[in-house]
Amino acid sequence: MKRSSKSEKLLLEEIALSAEKLQQAARGLPIGELIALIRNQLQMSQSALAKRAGIPQATVSRIEQSQQSPTLATLSKISEALCCELVVIPMLKKTIDAIRRQQAKQVAQRHVQYLKGTMNLEKQEPDIQLLDELVKEEENELLNGSGTKLWEK
Repeated sequence: MKRSSKSEKLLLEEIALSAEKLQQAARGLPIGELIALIRNQLQMSQSALAKRAGIPQATVSRIEQSQQSPTLATLSKISEALCCELVVIPMLKKTIDAIRRQQAKQVAQRHVQYLKGTMNLEKQEPDIQLLDELVKEEENELLNGSGTKLWEK
């Protein structure tokens, strides 16, 4: 697996910040309400929107009232009919580094838990401090490795 470059990481961070600002600006407005808001500002009726989008007027109504979740294809048609650009991007919930660290810690803890279980079967009681050190070592190895072991089960 290819290691990500600093420029790729910066690009993702910039996208994440922009998406977060966009999400805040939308104030949690459901997509249907946003569609109705734009349509009303354009002084367009539901039937005119439906005709321009090539979908039934009842579908527009259900979407605007949050009674129906639109497909991506339907959203695309509606957006085009409203002279809008539809933007769909995955939004990171955390930074890339934070996600990788969290995953490395989980994998390391599973590996050390397995070791602890094996030691318990042999009637050996592992030292808690030793186990913590093993988790940290395993975590660092996973983070500094190729990355493939980080996501394998």
